[in-house]
Amino acid sequence: MKNTDIIEYYPKTTSGLGKARLTMAATHIGNPEDIPPRSLEALRKADLLIFEEDRPARSFLKAAGIHREYERWSEHKQSNTLENAIEAFGSGQWVVYMSDQGTPNLADPGHELLRAAYRLGVKVEVIPGPSSITAALSACPFDTRRFEYLGFPPKEPDRRKEFFKDHLHSQQLLVVLDTPYRLKHVIESCKEVFGPNREGFLGLDISGPNESFTAAPFDDLFQQVKNAEGKVNFILIIDKSAEESSGKPKKKRR
Repeated sequence: MKNTDIIEYYPKTTSGLGKARLTMAATHIGNPEDIPPRSLEALRKADLLIFEEDRPARSFLKAAGIHREYERWSEHKQSNTLENAIEAFGSGQWVVYMSDQGTPNLADPGHELLRAAYRLGVKVEVIPGPSSITAALSACPFDTRRFEYLGFPPKEPDRRKEFFKDHLHSQQLLVVLDTPYRLKHVIESCKEVFGPNREGFLGLDISGPNESFTAAPFDDLFQQVKNAEGKVNFILIIDKSAEESSGKPKKKRR
C-alpha cells in the first residue's frame, strides 16, 4: 500500500476526532530493559495497539505485564489495520504504534498512520527512546557533525553497487542499515565501490549480548565478517571521502 488516500477509509463516526491521539512509541534495539517506561504504560492503557510482527509484539506485551489483542501493520494487512485505526480515531480513541525495534517511522511503514492522523486533525505525540542510528553515531570515532541516512540499499548486487557509487564522493558520513543476512554482501560492495582503504564503522548487536564496534578500512571489515557465523543486527557508517577533504580534485566518473 503506497500513499494511501485516507478518504477511502474515512471514519463513519467523526465526533471523537478532537479527543483522538496517535502515539509513536519507541522500544528497545536489543536490550528489553531499555524500553521507555512511558511506552510500557501506553501499551497498558491505549485503546488500540499496532505492531509490525507477532513475535516482537508478544515480547513487548510481556514486558508490559499484559496480554491483550492488537493489530498487525504488515505488508498484507496494512489496509485493514489502517481502516481500523481511522475508525478508532473517529471514536476518539488512543492508538499506539510501535515498530519491531527502536524509534518508529525509521525504515518502517509508520508514515502511513501519521499521514492519516494529520489529515484527520488527530493529535500526534512521540515517546522518544532508543535508536540504532544515534546509538551507533555515539560510539563512532569519525566526525559525526554531518551525516546522511541512506536507509536500506538495494538487495540486488549490481543495483547495490550503483547505489553506493552515487555517494562515492560524499563529504558527510553515510549511515546504512540492512537485514542481518546481508551484512557480508554490504561490506563487500562497499569494499569494491569505496575501495579497500576507505574507512567504515560497524556496529553489531547494539545493546545486545554480542555488542561490538569496529572502525577500520573496508578491507579489514570484510575480513572480520566474511567467515562470521550467526546473524546479528548491524549498522554501518561510511566515513566521508578523504580525497575530497584533502583538497584533491574529484575524479571524473565514467
